[in-house]
Parts: sequence; C-alpha cells; structure tokens
Amino acid sequence: MTTEEFLDHETQQRRCAGAAIRAASTIAIACHVNPDGDALGSLLGLGLAIEAGYPDKKVTLLAQDGVPFIYRFLPGIDRILTQMEPLDLDLAIVVDSGDIKRVGKSIEPIVSGARVVLDIDHHVGEGSFGSVRLLDNRAAATAEIVFDLLVELDLPITQEIATCLFTGVITDTGSFRFMNVTPRTLRVAASLIEMGASPSLIAEQVFDNRPFAATRLMGLALSTLSQTPDGRVTWAAISRDAFAAAGATDEDTEGFVNPVRAVRGTEVAILFREVSEGRVRVSLRSTEHVDVAKVASLFGGGGHRMASGCTYDGSLEDAVTAVVSAVSAAIPR
Repeated sequence: MTTEEFLDHETQQRRCAGAAIRAASTIAIACHVNPDGDALGSLLGLGLAIEAGYPDKKVTLLAQDGVPFIYRFLPGIDRILTQMEPLDLDLAIVVDSGDIKRVGKSIEPIVSGARVVLDIDHHVGEGSFGSVRLLDNRAAATAEIVFDLLVELDLPITQEIATCLFTGVITDTGSFRFMNVTPRTLRVAASLIEMGASPSLIAEQVFDNRPFAATRLMGLALSTLSQTPDGRVTWAAISRDAFAAAGATDEDTEGFVNPVRAVRGTEVAILFREVSEGRVRVSLRSTEHVDVAKVASLFGGGGHRMASGCTYDGSLEDAVTAVVSAVSAAIPR
C-alpha cells in the first residue's frame, strides 16, 4: 500500500467511525484493564467531546480497574465507572486495548453486546476487533488518533479535552523520548497546547507527584532488580510483604516499569506485582525487536507489541521463572 493509499484508507476509517458516533444514541466507551495515561486520556477526551458536541446522546465511560492515583487530576475522572448493568447500546467504543478481552471480564459482555463496536487503537495486530475499526500503527498514542477523529467530527476541543489527550500523548511517548514519536505527534501536541493543555502541569502530576508510600515501594521494587546473564531481560518483583512494608497498593505501581526499562542493554523489562496470594500481575515493555503481546498471550493476557500485560495464577517465584523464560525464548538471537 502506497502512502497515498494508506492516507485514503485512514480518512475512510475516520469517516466510518464518525458516522457510527453520529448515528448512535446510547454509547459506552471502555479502555483496557490496568489503564495508563493513554487509555484514560483517550477515554475521557473522546467521551467529554461527544457529550459536549451531542448533548442528546447518553455516554457511559468504563474502566474495570478504576483510575490510578496519578491520573486523578484528569477532568471528568469522576464519570468513569468500573462496572454497570447490561445496557441496550447502539455503539461501544474501545480505546487502546489491542484485544477486546483486555477491557476485562466484567466489561467485555457489555461491549460485545452493542449493535456496533468501534475499535480505536494505535497498534494493529491479530487482536483487532469490531465492525468498525480506526487503527493507525504510525500514531504514537491512541490519543493522537482520537484528536484526528474529533477534528473529523468537527467537535470543539476544550482545555479539559486537550488536557486529557495531551496526557495520553506524553505518557505513551515517555515525554517524547521514545522511538514512536513522529513530526505528526509533535504537531498534535502543539495543537493541544494551543487549545489549553499545560505540559508543565501534566508532567508534574504524572511524573513528579508520587505519594510517600509509592516512592518507598519503588525503592523496594528496584532493590530486587535482576537480569538474565546476557543482560537483555531485566525485571523487578514486588511481593505482598513489600506492599505491606511500604503501606502502598497496586495502583501506586503505575510507571514503575520505566526505570527497569531504562537499564542499559535491556530489550525487555518486566515488573511483577504479587497482588494477592497466588495472583501476580505482570507488566512487559520492550524495544521494537520483541513482541511482548505474544508473550502476554501465553498467559492469558495481551496488549500491544511493545507494551503488554497479563496475570499469572501461581506464586511470585513461579511467575518470575515462567515469564522470564518465555520472554527469553521470544527474543531474536
């Protein structure tokens, strides 16, 4: 497909997505479990914009695992529900999820039962779903795609919406440090700043505003730092005892995988969190050479090629052994 053909296809996708939104009276928007800044920013930015532009539509926002502390500054955060009764939906929109199962067991039936399902994501893989798809693997963040969709719908982007979308962009690009950043990413970011987003305020809230307990827990996590002999896989593990010692909870671990990823020579970074007895949550981050979504799928999880997660049923020690082994096997030699 040539660049011109791709752009035509992308435009057609946006028009189909816009038509689905205009035609719907009842809409639910959902994001993936353990939501990050891009998932929540895209969820809120799109939801607030649809509500403002189409006040006659009923819009419900869903995130099964709720909102981590560091993102509670986002406008409209009190609108997000962790569950809801089955609803007769015209349209379900899923943002940044990679696979419909990633919305969570309590949310998936609600989404799947809608008359039309719209998948919006910046990673295109085997898990793509929905009768309407708005997918662009050139975008650095799903928030970038949502921005284009709002322009397509001719919806005003307020300061609150710009704040949500900029949060999505800044978190999924690591403050514009990751290789996924393109000139288009920076142009979208500049537009969002012109529309009222404050980079300094958002960066302070996301990166420099951790509670004491969360900061203490990060120290305990990094004290467990380990590597494979070749240095290509690096991981840290947080036990239930560490959570108790720090007085912290799992939501306090948002972003903990980033300093693990920053270790020189690391191609895959892993964070293990023992959230209860026999249950370990696993976050995986990689370079472009390793598809960690495939690794996560081996354990019933999923996500994106370079950022995925899963839940391991078993002990923390067994989780480390099994996942590190699977990751090592997935790294090209």
